Amino acid sequence: MFRIIGKTMDSESNSTGSLFLRTFLIFSFLLVFSGCGVKERPRYAAPTLLPGTERQMKSPGFWISRHPFPDKVILNPAQIKKINSHIEHGLETKKVISGLDPLYSGKELISYLEKKLNRSCKKRLYLSNGKRASLSFYQKIRNRMALDVIPSEIRLRYGFIVRYADQRVFPTEDGLFAEPDDTDFDELQNSALDLGTPLAILHQSTDRKWYYVIGPLSSGWVEVEKVALCSLKELKRLTNYSLFVVVTRPKAGVYLDSSLTQYYEYVRMGVRLPFHEMDSKAVQVIIPSRKPDGTYAQKTAYVRREMVHEGYHKFTARNIIQQAFELLNEPYGWGGMYGEQDCSRFIQEVFATTGIFFPRNSFDQAQVGRLIGEFDENSSEREKLEILSHKAVGGISVLYLRGHIMLFLGMAYNRPYVMHATWAYRGPAGKGNRIQKINRVVFTDLYLGRGSTRGSLLERLRIIRNILPRN
Repeated sequence: MFRIIGKTMDSESNSTGSLFLRTFLIFSFLLVFSGCGVKERPRYAAPTLLPGTERQMKSPGFWISRHPFPDKVILNPAQIKKINSHIEHGLETKKVISGLDPLYSGKELISYLEKKLNRSCKKRLYLSNGKRASLSFYQKIRNRMALDVIPSEIRLRYGFIVRYADQRVFPTEDGLFAEPDDTDFDELQNSALDLGTPLAILHQSTDRKWYYVIGPLSSGWVEVEKVALCSLKELKRLTNYSLFVVVTRPKAGVYLDSSLTQYYEYVRMGVRLPFHEMDSKAVQVIIPSRKPDGTYAQKTAYVRREMVHEGYHKFTARNIIQQAFELLNEPYGWGGMYGEQDCSRFIQEVFATTGIFFPRNSFDQAQVGRLIGEFDENSSEREKLEILSHKAVGGISVLYLRGHIMLFLGMAYNRPYVMHATWAYRGPAGKGNRIQKINRVVFTDLYLGRGSTRGSLLERLRIIRNILPRN
């Protein structure tokens, strides 16, 4: 690990450029010399009806009819509160913005941002034009981050997201990609934030176009024009509003008039909106807006009645399975790219409709609830199937394999099925793999990928948890 020192920080600054350049060039040479270049990976469209699936499985009713207790309330509000408390305080993966310490360590922020930049520099990454990201690209990013003006102690400011916003690793719209043609996977896409997301603001870029923010689930850079600055009192008032609706469709349009013709924005499943009134056609909600000076103003807006539910759904298997199938065939979006969802966001959206707020990434999500199975590379398929058949429950269990998480639907014809947002799977092709691009939310059995060099989903399965209180 090497450090990048700003030009005006201390006496080491004169050697910063040459040290950074030497390190960058040496690492680049080693990558090329070792043959770690980009290999072309042909991709093929996956069949519409995936292997192991049948037409009738496309309905939530197929799975609900096989469930032993689809309408049993799994967790009551008090138990859900305990689950959320564990996520917030035990796993430390969710933050209540209004409860943060108003002072933040500037040294800690500088250290964190430098590590992020250094880690990216060490990778072989490409720009959208297919060219390797150069030293000058990273130098521009570092200059834009203005690390040398961050004070030792930062007093938090507060705000709301007023338009759907990508949350970036660096303050730039430019993407970085592991392969020149891998533009669906931007390494700088950290997350995406919906309208109404509360924020703590720590820093601003030199071009004044980006804020570095702490959100409830992740931290990163968002565009200034997507944020309205507010007081802590205003933030608390809107986030703690007693009457609210929850979005239960993949995307709910937000309009500025009750006739639903003046479109403003959309919000994704699981988003909570404070509301005033509700009729058969539209719900009058409250959203944050941005005044010309960048500060917060409260605005009245409207959403279609059938797009939302008053309060949270009860946590039942039926509700979870039905919400999951609302997202069937919705496009895949790495880190929320294109306004879509990846595997972890899919889990977040579905369970958020019941008031359970999962962490951002799949590994942390696999720590939520009651462990019923944990495996390694030596675990047999038989052992996994035994637990899936007798302990896992459709709509209640989540399954984790390295870098990926799935919702268990149940057993059908003695095969385990899951629902997940996925980009592709590997199938056998001679001595290698054939990459089959799915790029959407699907249901599959766990034998998907069998015969490939990576193995099936079942072979790679590592953790099974039921979303129940921990033992």
